[in-house]
Amino acid sequence: MSDLRKDLLRQMKAIRDRMDPKLVERAKLAALGKVPYDSDAAKEAVGHFLDAKRDGGAFRRKLEQALRAEGTPLDLDTEGKVPPPVKPRRGGRMT
Repeated sequence: MSDLRKDLLRQMKAIRDRMDPKLVERAKLAALGKVPYDSDAAKEAVGHFLDAKRDGGAFRRKLEQALRAEGTPLDLDTEGKVPPPVKPRRGGRMT
């Protein structure tokens, strides 16, 4: 049984050696729950959240206005990103 374990560990080491060292380090940190902050990923996640809200962009506009009032620089591409308002369905039957 020990030979199988050694073989598996050898294969894992060979795979790690072929991988980008930065990727390996990031995977180690992720396994420990310590993924470093990635501003591009955070910006993308916030953008997806704001685009997914079904309020016609009202929350996004309110947030942007509040941040501008604080003097916080915004790096948002809002042109064409605000979804149209969603009309609630009324009187429909559930089947």
